[in-house]
Amino acid sequence: MADKNYVIALDSGTQSVRAVLFDRAGGVVALAQAPHEPYFSVNPGWAEQSPDDYWSKLCRVTNELMKKVTVDLREIAGIGITTQRGTFVPVDRQGTALRPAIIWLDERINENPPPLSMAARAVFAIAGQSSAIEYVRKHSKFLWVKNNEPGVYAKAYKFMQISGWFVQRLTGEFKDSVGMVTGLWPLDYKKLEWHALRLAHNAFGLEPEHMVDLFPPDTVLGRVTAAASAETGLPAGLPVVVGAGDKQSEVLGAGAIEPGIGVISYGTATCMEIFTRKYLNDRALRFFTWPAALPGTWDIELFIHRGFWMVTWFKEEFGHREGIEAEKRGIAPEAVFDERVRDIPPGSMGLMLQPYWSPMVSNKYAKGSIIGFGDVHTRAHIYRAILEGLGYELRRLYEIYQARTGVTLKELRVGGGGSKSDVAVQIAADIFNLPAARMATHEICGLGAAIDAAVGTGMFSSFDEAVASMVKKGRVFEPNPASHRVYEDLYQGAYLKTYGALEPLYKKIAAATGYPPE
Repeated sequence: MADKNYVIALDSGTQSVRAVLFDRAGGVVALAQAPHEPYFSVNPGWAEQSPDDYWSKLCRVTNELMKKVTVDLREIAGIGITTQRGTFVPVDRQGTALRPAIIWLDERINENPPPLSMAARAVFAIAGQSSAIEYVRKHSKFLWVKNNEPGVYAKAYKFMQISGWFVQRLTGEFKDSVGMVTGLWPLDYKKLEWHALRLAHNAFGLEPEHMVDLFPPDTVLGRVTAAASAETGLPAGLPVVVGAGDKQSEVLGAGAIEPGIGVISYGTATCMEIFTRKYLNDRALRFFTWPAALPGTWDIELFIHRGFWMVTWFKEEFGHREGIEAEKRGIAPEAVFDERVRDIPPGSMGLMLQPYWSPMVSNKYAKGSIIGFGDVHTRAHIYRAILEGLGYELRRLYEIYQARTGVTLKELRVGGGGSKSDVAVQIAADIFNLPAARMATHEICGLGAAIDAAVGTGMFSSFDEAVASMVKKGRVFEPNPASHRVYEDLYQGAYLKTYGALEPLYKKIAAATGYPPE
């Protein structure tokens, strides 16, 4: 029998899907990528995508990948899957999608959810979760389907995340990893299992029978069937493992499996993740605690909903000139903006931004702001202020977590598309006054999924062994003392005070415009 020296990762995000073959040293041997069709909005605030597009693009990239693979197929240990989180699709008993997937960006709500039974209200009141359940009832997309699409709901055998749906298409099994579950699902996040009470499921508009079986993130959930092999080009019989959601997979792919390392993900949503072996809940929802990519552990998530999306927004609205130049030079627009902002001093010459382009979960009145404009400011100053604002907000959220736990970070590791920007990584190092390492591969999300599969299939005997072999740092950005002093003064003296000063005005704006609604 051939030694197992390779593993395949399937990484399906909001914008694209990747298939990557990694070797046991964490090197990218082959890669294929395809864009997803953009999400669509039938009504304002809705966000949906086609499950058929998810599958067809996955088949496209797996077939392309296998055409590039020249290694002995017997040396491939298995497949690791990670996907976008919070996206689901109802399916029938054959696993056929019954409607478009409702994705994590969707903002539809249940205006007048049906009241809970007296017994349910009593149970949640005793548990001190009355307000939390009210939030769930208003925002549960499962309850929305039940109330607004009863025909779909009646046919639904399971409500599945995209990871579980891929498992079903690949193996025929209705299974998923607990590491994929975040947000509004009836999961006992401390016990890492579905809630035992039917009442808890009913509050979400679900029945326990709607849930797939959950397993730890290093579990082989099935094997590629002959039918799936014919569609995907993947070898029949290959073991399939689902590790964890994209952000948690980035933590593992960055090798940050101890509490003193913060992993910044500059993706559509910008997050900092901190690994923990102890469950901690913040009822004020200033940070979140989700299942991690290692069995029996969690990640603390500091979350900016519209994070590096703001950079995309800025490029589309204000960066046409740089986009044209980038196209002429054959480089990314971010590279052009990096050149533009490199000589702008820390603090953007007095321009400061708060990145609440979408309200915080803990405060619906929060709005974005840019203050401090002067005649010296250009588009490039705004671009740098966005990067600085994201750094300030991550630090603010981290300090809330630090005050709760006493955990102090000793280093940062950076992933996501925005990690390609030297300026963005240096700003993070300077604001936190910590070294910030860009990892050796930009594919740290896929690498995390690959590590889960490598351990789950026995290619490595432990996560420590797998991380030691597969994870490597790239360039390390050391903090600049002079820049840190500027950021420290601005953070303490202005950023932390800006929201409190502006919140009363935001409430007046909401009252005058009707948005956000009460």
